Amino acid sequence: MRHVFCKGLFKWPLLLLLCFSYTYALASPDYIAVYHPAINQAELSLAQKDYEGALSFYQEAFAAVPAPFAKDYFNAAVCATHTGEEKLIYKYLEKLALKGADLEYLKRQKGFKPLQESKKWRKFERKYPKHQKKYRERVNLDLRADLDELYARDQYFRQAKGGLRVHADTLRKIEAANVTILLNAIAQYGYPGEDLIGVGDTIEWLPRFAIVIERQTRYMRGYDFTEILQEAVRQGRLAPHAAAYLMEKQGFSEYKTRALVKVTCGKPKECEDDKKLPDLSKFMKEDLSEAQEQKINEQRLSLGLERLSEYRDKVLFSLRQQEFKLNYPGAIAYYIAPSKEAAIVLTERLVTVEDD
Repeated sequence: MRHVFCKGLFKWPLLLLLCFSYTYALASPDYIAVYHPAINQAELSLAQKDYEGALSFYQEAFAAVPAPFAKDYFNAAVCATHTGEEKLIYKYLEKLALKGADLEYLKRQKGFKPLQESKKWRKFERKYPKHQKKYRERVNLDLRADLDELYARDQYFRQAKGGLRVHADTLRKIEAANVTILLNAIAQYGYPGEDLIGVGDTIEWLPRFAIVIERQTRYMRGYDFTEILQEAVRQGRLAPHAAAYLMEKQGFSEYKTRALVKVTCGKPKECEDDKKLPDLSKFMKEDLSEAQEQKINEQRLSLGLERLSEYRDKVLFSLRQQEFKLNYPGAIAYYIAPSKEAAIVLTERLVTVEDD
């Protein structure tokens, strides 16, 4: 019943959305085709410590679109600290300020620590209030506040006494109303990407309103945001990893956003030297056939993602460093097996991954 209700309820906002998407597409490049492939190459270069190569790919990506992502400006700025290109460092830092990144947050980042005793950095700090003023004038902070309210609405009765057990019916109504509000906002403004509402003080991976999408699961016959998310990626309003994460949370698509698995044996002595178990000191991955991996790769590439093998390499690299923003929430699943038998079951369809 709820699924049918949603279909009728959201017909008008979706017609507006399709109209907006068509108009926007006429003026905007396809980020999946011209932006994200270059960003992927830049990040793979970072993993190889080829900072000059990475910076070249970042510049290629930035030149291809009107509004690059804050995460990529951040990584390019850190990359420029390694190549000594001071002009580029502060060019990209200024871009981050205009996206809404907080100065204190940037000062805490390891990649920018070496800069902070220089005259250039002090000048950047003095100019920061002007950048922030431009940011506040440019983005729609009222819309951001309205969308943040959706998260507060979602959480209120969940945090109340009794939580979901007591307030289930009320929560379902709130979730449906939140979807209506979000769809109306998308119909009016397009998907609320970082150029519309900023990135938050800490260059957030997903804004708070994403909880509205996460709640609409296939299991609960929720509203399917797949087409909206895919179009948002194409328009440069949403990063492909964030879109894939949300679609998998909903249960409507599969991109294998969980790249690695780590299993710990709760009874180590039982698990030692058992030939039925892989090496539990290593990360593992799902044991896919070549045909299965090829099919997943085709789907990933169609959204602007990298191939699975490249994704795993980047996730492993992200664990070894603290400078670059290569965070992929949900990319690693951690399990504690209570016994040897449980560990055998958990690892039955997994194979170890060598971290070179």
